[in-house]
Amino acid sequence: MRLNFLDKRFFLSFIGLLLVVLGSLKAQSSDNKPKPYDARLKNVQEILKQGKIGPGMDSLDAIIADYPQADDIYFTKAILLAQMRNQDGAIEAIKEALNIQSKPEYLSFAVDAFKSKNDADSALIYLDKLIDRDDNNTASLKRERIMLLFNGGYKDVALEYFYKTKEIAVASDTLDMVGSVLLNDAGNYKAVIDLLKPWADKGTSLAQVYGQLAQAYNLSKNSKLALDYINKGIQTTKEDFLYFDLADLYRFDKKLKLSFDALKQGFQSKKVDFADKNRIIMTLLNPKGPYTKDQLLELVNILVEVHPRIAESHMAKGQVLWLRDDKSAAQSSLAVAVSMNPYQIDAWRMLMSLDMDKGEFDQAIAHGGEALHYVSNNATILYFTSMAYLMKKDMENSRKFMEAALNNAQDESPFLQANIYGGLGDIYNSLQMYKASDAAYIEAIRLDSTNVTAMNNLAYYLSLRKERLDEAIKYAAMATKLQPNNGTFEDTYAWVLFANGKYDDALVWIQKALKNTNPQTAVLLEHYGDILIKLGKTTDAVKQWNLALEKGADTEEGKLKLKKKIETKSYVE
Repeated sequence: MRLNFLDKRFFLSFIGLLLVVLGSLKAQSSDNKPKPYDARLKNVQEILKQGKIGPGMDSLDAIIADYPQADDIYFTKAILLAQMRNQDGAIEAIKEALNIQSKPEYLSFAVDAFKSKNDADSALIYLDKLIDRDDNNTASLKRERIMLLFNGGYKDVALEYFYKTKEIAVASDTLDMVGSVLLNDAGNYKAVIDLLKPWADKGTSLAQVYGQLAQAYNLSKNSKLALDYINKGIQTTKEDFLYFDLADLYRFDKKLKLSFDALKQGFQSKKVDFADKNRIIMTLLNPKGPYTKDQLLELVNILVEVHPRIAESHMAKGQVLWLRDDKSAAQSSLAVAVSMNPYQIDAWRMLMSLDMDKGEFDQAIAHGGEALHYVSNNATILYFTSMAYLMKKDMENSRKFMEAALNNAQDESPFLQANIYGGLGDIYNSLQMYKASDAAYIEAIRLDSTNVTAMNNLAYYLSLRKERLDEAIKYAAMATKLQPNNGTFEDTYAWVLFANGKYDDALVWIQKALKNTNPQTAVLLEHYGDILIKLGKTTDAVKQWNLALEKGADTEEGKLKLKKKIETKSYVE
């Protein structure tokens, strides 16, 4: 169940983006007091009307450089950055505006910006300042505060604040609906019903009341009343997003056709926020979702038809097409997304990943270069560009871009930082910079204790060099524990045990690897033969080496080594 009015994000089309920013510029320029940069501001309007976002941003920066106390220009820049999904940049810009002048509209924007990053603590700081400043919207701001406390994990505090607010506030279906979210989450369904049933029976026009009430009835094992109230809500309020609640109820009753039909009705409505639809699609991308891939494609086709000018609709379609293994069509959809919003980093990331998945490494590099024209020095784009060069075995360029990614990743998530260090580990190892490689892998694991790829690669390369084998065993074991039944990781663990002379244990793990790898690789079969020969099983070892030779070794040197093992019926270093 959603809270449509409490969880709005900036999801506008490219045209909508311009209208919002131009509207902001008009509002600023219509101030009674003329400003020395009014003419330049008008020029920015004209630039944005032509769709030239980059030059428009440059012009705003030029105004700021000449008039560093122009809080309204910082605010306009914040809006533009938010529309381009650059929330970090938007937050920095609105902070600058607030440092100059603490206007209610700036505080409100800051709350929304931090909410979009799921940073409830920071949003609460600015919301409390706004509550102190804005006497006209106290009731709505207090409701917002309840939900921010709840979403920030302060559930008991949120419930206490709700009851205190309810004691002094006029009876309100909106406030009771907010409280019902907390009570439903706490499992107090009776309290929810007591709060909301009177409002629903009176025929309130607030659609969320029916959604929350239906959820309480459904969780109380009364699906009939749940359906009755949702259908009443649809008829009374004419709010089409209630079809999503109806779809949920049918899905809980395992009536999947009725559930999907209800979803389609919600998706076909132009009154339902794109954000709601997009969140549903992202949830349904789970491979264990209730609907088929054909049904998902039908939904995203509706999404694109109803919201053709929103880049994220094409991103969603690209993801579904990729899930269906229609990679060329997925590339086309993602290409449309980045052409509509070239500042959409996730779209570039997906497009470059898809390029590499198809083996089109030069295309990935080209897309990386195009993306960096709009989002220069972006750590994510630099990382994926480096990975494309790595796939091409162009180690120097791969190193250059990965080190650039690291230099620009100070404010990025530990997850991305860990992936960058893991990439550096791979690159430095290929360049025989072993100390630097080991250090990079260890830093990747420190930043992300679940980074199984870094654990696996560090263990494997240590075993090849016969260095710190106890450490190699530790990391290989951690990788197999964190991601069981992964044939690659099991092969590494077997090989590390082999390097440590633990042949019986190595046999157990290589057999697991063979079971979990399809198709079996030449390296895996060669390792199996190596372990068997150490256990005195010569005939079986030679058989596996022959199978490996048939698969084809990666290098001519590897092929010659395999032939020598077969000829001599012995292990060759």
